[in-house]
Amino acid sequence: MTLRKPWIPLLLISTVPISAIAQDGPEHEVLEEIFVSATRVPENRFDLNASAYKVDRSAIEFTQATHINELAQRLPSVWVSRGNGQESLVSLRSPVLTGAAGCGSVLMAQNGISLRAPGFCNVNQLFDAHLEFADSIEVLAGPTPATYGANGLHGMINILTSPAGADQASAVSVDVGRFDYTRANAKLITNTANGSHLSAGFTGITEGGYKDNAGYDQQKMSLSYQVDLGGRQHTTSFSATNLNQETAGYIQGDDAYKIKAIKRDNPNPEAYRDAYALNASHRISEAFDDGRSRSLTLFVRHNDMAFLQHYLPWQAIEETGHSSLGIQAQWHRRLGSTQLTYGLETQYTQAYLTEDQPQPFSPNQPQGLHYDFDVDASTSAAYILSSQELTPEVTATAGIRFESTVYDYDNKLSDGSACAPAASACRFFRPADSSDRFSDLSAHAGIVWRANDSNTLRLNVSRGFRPPETAELYRLQNGQNKTDIDSESMNNIELGWRFQSEYWFVDSTLYSMQKNDVIFQDSNRFYVTGAKTRHEGLELQVKSRLEGPWNGDFALGYGKHEYDNNPDYLGVSSDISGLTIDTAPEIIASARLEYRKDRIRGEMEIVYMDEYATEPTNSNVYAGHTLINLRSEYRLNDNWTASARLMNAADTDYAERADFGFGNERYFVGEARALFVGLRYTP
Repeated sequence: MTLRKPWIPLLLISTVPISAIAQDGPEHEVLEEIFVSATRVPENRFDLNASAYKVDRSAIEFTQATHINELAQRLPSVWVSRGNGQESLVSLRSPVLTGAAGCGSVLMAQNGISLRAPGFCNVNQLFDAHLEFADSIEVLAGPTPATYGANGLHGMINILTSPAGADQASAVSVDVGRFDYTRANAKLITNTANGSHLSAGFTGITEGGYKDNAGYDQQKMSLSYQVDLGGRQHTTSFSATNLNQETAGYIQGDDAYKIKAIKRDNPNPEAYRDAYALNASHRISEAFDDGRSRSLTLFVRHNDMAFLQHYLPWQAIEETGHSSLGIQAQWHRRLGSTQLTYGLETQYTQAYLTEDQPQPFSPNQPQGLHYDFDVDASTSAAYILSSQELTPEVTATAGIRFESTVYDYDNKLSDGSACAPAASACRFFRPADSSDRFSDLSAHAGIVWRANDSNTLRLNVSRGFRPPETAELYRLQNGQNKTDIDSESMNNIELGWRFQSEYWFVDSTLYSMQKNDVIFQDSNRFYVTGAKTRHEGLELQVKSRLEGPWNGDFALGYGKHEYDNNPDYLGVSSDISGLTIDTAPEIIASARLEYRKDRIRGEMEIVYMDEYATEPTNSNVYAGHTLINLRSEYRLNDNWTASARLMNAADTDYAERADFGFGNERYFVGEARALFVGLRYTP
């Protein structure tokens, strides 16, 4: 089935007058945007040889997002598909990937440290981050630089917190909205005379849920402390989150998300998810007058989660968690016209997983424990990046990283089938104890040409990887007693152009990526490798910086994501080479028109989602949607600010996610029009 090209909706959301970009030459002063995620060293985004995008603190505070997808849609090629409550699936220069590929292909981090250890990701792990406490969200599209390794295949989402500073203030706020939503935020800022900074934040959320029996409660706490001691800067960060959620399952049937009588039904009222996470780090950094710097970061993480697998008919209960201890060391120096950044990293993780089916279902899905295993894992890496000034206008960039991951797996149940001998095709097979090592290289090289103060051109070639997740190695099925899979890899080439002036900023990228050794389940439900996919497209971001009350910004991701060979995919018998990967819209775009004057700030946002296939043969398609969101705030006086948000203002019927499973179209239904109002007090 050929997917249509929705040019009319795309033109409608292009509210930013791009033709005006030609105005304003280099004689105007421009605002420098600092980006830290790429190399962990603050850099001017304009000269960075990477597809780098950012949501700043002002947008985070104004948006008052109830889910990270409300912020992610402000950036090109980023789609965080909202599941029920705080669940999510991430698309970053990619289709929406599920399972181990869904969380293993995008590096999700807080302050440059992955939220989950390599090999132990979860697709919903972004709910481990304290979004309301974020200072910014930085995104790298495409394989990450050599600063990062495992899981940075399609890119990185990095949520950055920062300690207090002169530009921050304590605040208390409450917002309430439809579907029994209530959120309270408190942030305390302390700046002392000796230059130390302390910030502490708490968020409490309760929501009744749009769908029946689908509410959640969530608590988040964060601390950040920074102080200079003997010329060294010490930064301590801590965050804790807890989520208790009643989970709603898919509704099924053609265009079921449009049917008023069933769109709020919850076919799985018994489903739940309970999760908590702790993340802490201490960073010591030192900068010298000759441009050298060095840093040492120690971090720990711990998380536990239990949930009902409501999306499977036999509804097993999964419990999983892990604890990690790690170190990151990095040095930066300048040698003539060359800047070098190099580092060493290591982390050790202890993890567990159990899967227990409380009720009988069939001989192939028996009651009782399916899996119960522990994994001890260690990851070590070394990297080096260079930036060489060839001329005052031209800089060559390069980097390489070597990383080794070792899994020591211990099966605590009997080896082999979890079923009785009478089972015809047992779904659960437990491999024998093993130790598995994966060694990988990532690299990048390119050229940045700063033609003048307003224009920069760049070329970047890069390679990323992801080692297999432990779920792909040790949760086997149908008698597969051992996997023979290796790390996935991604080769990327991209050409970018950036323009800046006093009044405009434009960032555009053309890219072509080839993914190899893709891990998948074949028709025997064996984990195998050998699939190939290709990903080609355009990213565009335009922001205005006009002096008047009106401003706007526009974000576009256009991509063709296709199967590049014909693997023996589970349940697919036809040739799918050249077809669009399921849940891969060609166009995702958004535009915002903002008014800001005196005490008033308002914004109209239009979000466009193209149609997409819901299964590999492209025989079934979700039609896509366009949403309108309205936001405003009014500063009552120096201390009080009132706000209002009208989400899905046109009350559009839409699906947050559509797919095809067990012979049916399935949907996570998008929420109806909802009004939220808030009040913030700043001393």
